Amino acid sequence: IEDLVKNDLTFRQKQLMKLKDEILDLEEMDDSVSLSEFTLDDFRIELMNYLESNKRELEDAPFGLYSVVSTPENSLFEKNLSEIVRPGVIFCLKHKNKSDEASQVNPLNPYFLVYVRDNGDVRYRYTSVKQILKIFQALCSGRKQAIEELCDIFNSQTKNGADMSKYDELLMKSVKDIIAHFEKRNISNLFSGRDGKIVPGTAKATGADDFELVTWLVIMEGK
Repeated sequence: IEDLVKNDLTFRQKQLMKLKDEILDLEEMDDSVSLSEFTLDDFRIELMNYLESNKRELEDAPFGLYSVVSTPENSLFEKNLSEIVRPGVIFCLKHKNKSDEASQVNPLNPYFLVYVRDNGDVRYRYTSVKQILKIFQALCSGRKQAIEELCDIFNSQTKNGADMSKYDELLMKSVKDIIAHFEKRNISNLFSGRDGKIVPGTAKATGADDFELVTWLVIMEGK
């Protein structure tokens, strides 16, 4: 996490270079376009404050932890954002084969964030980190206890974890989207300027086995 915070300047530069693509996502969220939208400064500050008092808990936390939250009420979210957030999952994945070359395509390399809805549609892929973190923050910030009612529903639907087929399928959808879009951006990167380079095959993921599931957030219909 500390490495990601330190690499925020790299993320900012990559986002500014791809201003055109990101504007489309911001317009869908009814946000005004400003330079502040292309940085993670607000999240970085909050994260550093959290690290100061919870570093040991994060270091000891195993991969694969998850939580269950509900879709938001309109009054809790900014205009149009409540219409974007639907039942689904936000996955945080880590590419096992970390490489400097992959940072040309994914500024948060080796980490990938994906928000996929229950119907299998990838609403925000790994290139829309700011939007995904914004949703994550709005749904979870300030919550210190699990929502027992939603946990009971989740346990019932998954038979206490014995049947995770639905979420396995959503995870595979996310992985396939990462691989496909990574390759697309990898090829376009070659034509981005005289410094454009292709990420070698050894630095690219080819399947689910190339990723570790760091954490995931289940978004269920609000009760």
